[in-house]
Amino acid sequence: MLFRLTEPALRPIRRFLPDLGGIDISPIILLLILFFLRQFLLTTVAPLVV
Repeated sequence: MLFRLTEPALRPIRRFLPDLGGIDISPIILLLILFFLRQFLLTTVAPLVV
């Protein structure tokens, strides 16, 4: 079940990453993308709402 929830977000990232010998860093990349997206939205959109 967890695989079905996370795979749509992780699959595109896995396509661009090189094979690292069985180490999957796509969850780390996804977390970094989400962090930067959150920071971007908080600094650009939030001031417009308030």
